[in-house]
Amino acid sequence: MNTMMIEPQKSGVCKLAALAVAVSLTFGAAGCSNIQDDGTRTKTEGTLVGTGIGAGVGALLGGLIGGNGKGALIGAGIGAGIGALSGFFVGKHIADKKAEYASREDWLDDCIAHSREVTKETKTYNAQLQKDINTLDKESKTLTASYKKKKVSADQLTARNKDVKELKKSNEENIKNLEEEVKKQKEILADAKKNGNTREAKILDNEIKSLNSEIAKMKQYNQKLAGISSRLAV
Repeated sequence: MNTMMIEPQKSGVCKLAALAVAVSLTFGAAGCSNIQDDGTRTKTEGTLVGTGIGAGVGALLGGLIGGNGKGALIGAGIGAGIGALSGFFVGKHIADKKAEYASREDWLDDCIAHSREVTKETKTYNAQLQKDINTLDKESKTLTASYKKKKVSADQLTARNKDVKELKKSNEENIKNLEEEVKKQKEILADAKKNGNTREAKILDNEIKSLNSEIAKMKQYNQKLAGISSRLAV
């Protein structure tokens, strides 16, 4: 990596990405799409909103890792993961749409499909995030070594540190949203147990455990980002 070629990150994109994530928090999680056309539109619009958020954060990380093509692809990868997660949190949650279904069984089937989709997207997000944090870790070490040799300025480290903090903040927002998702899924699980839907309850219980495991990973990744941020602090 040619550290002399690194340019300070633009702050406007950071603000845009942070604002977009904040907007996504204003709403609950999205419901499944089997109910009616409005439900399908809500989920689709949510995914598109999430993709927009991901593009902003991806641009941040791409700039952080470096001005080459590989860096841009890595940034886009994380952005896609964040966008997919954010897309789940626009609109009314399926847990609150029970009355709109013709039968409890149909509602539970959609609840299970939704929980599986959330878990799948979160796993994809975490897999990409882990890879890119590893790259960030290496790049930050290179950058700090270059700073000690006076090849880059303190302002450049500060700019990079700001981007790392933005990524960490976005991940924190996703964690909060997913924890709310778990609460909703537990409500559905309690309903299934109460009404004797043993098979559905077992599936939901396993999905909740899987999602909690992914949330734990996200928290660990934020600890790693905090360590990278401390390394870049000057």
